[in-house]
Amino acid sequence: MDDQNLSDISMKGAPACGRCHMLVARFAPQVVASTGTYHRECFEAWYFGRYGKRPALTAGANGDRHRFQVRETTESRKAA
Repeated sequence: MDDQNLSDISMKGAPACGRCHMLVARFAPQVVASTGTYHRECFEAWYFGRYGKRPALTAGANGDRHRFQVRETTESRKAA
C-alpha cells in the first residue's frame, strides 16, 4: 500500500461545488456548467427539483471520464 495518507493529498486549487460549497475531488463525478463546477449528485438533484426531469449530460472531452457537461436542448434555448 502507498505511504501517502489521505491528509497528505493537496486539494489546493480544487473548485468548490456551487450547490453544497464542498470541494470537488479531482476524480469525483462532476458537472462543468457555465455557472461553475458541481458534484454530479448535487447538480442532478437541483435540476430535477427545478425541471422535474433528469438533465441531459454529455461525457467529458479529452478522456475526462469523471467530467460531464450540460447538453443544450431546444427547451433551454427557448427559455434563454
